[in-house]
Amino acid sequence: MDRYSEKRKYMRMECNNPAYVYRYEDQGSYYDAGMYNYSSGGNYLISDEKMDIGQQVYIRIKNYDKASKGVEKYENYTGYVKWSTELGTSHPRGQYGYGIEYAEPVYY
Repeated sequence: MDRYSEKRKYMRMECNNPAYVYRYEDQGSYYDAGMYNYSSGGNYLISDEKMDIGQQVYIRIKNYDKASKGVEKYENYTGYVKWSTELGTSHPRGQYGYGIEYAEPVYY
């Protein structure tokens, strides 16, 4: 159990899923991202793109499969950047980690 689990409203599930992330106001420009955990309330993703806390984002799953019971069940997610951390160049999928809070809860 991690140090934040007692503060979380929803249980987190681990994953390793490629995705695209878009700034909501500019869905014509997308950036590669990797999603590493998810819950009904949000997800953690990594990308090279610098985004601001509070920014609305649109996430599209690369491995969409409506028969899935995991994060691939939905093709798109809309949310807000809740927090961010700079990872430097140590992570292969990107330089920034983001906590994304979904605009509406998602049920898997």
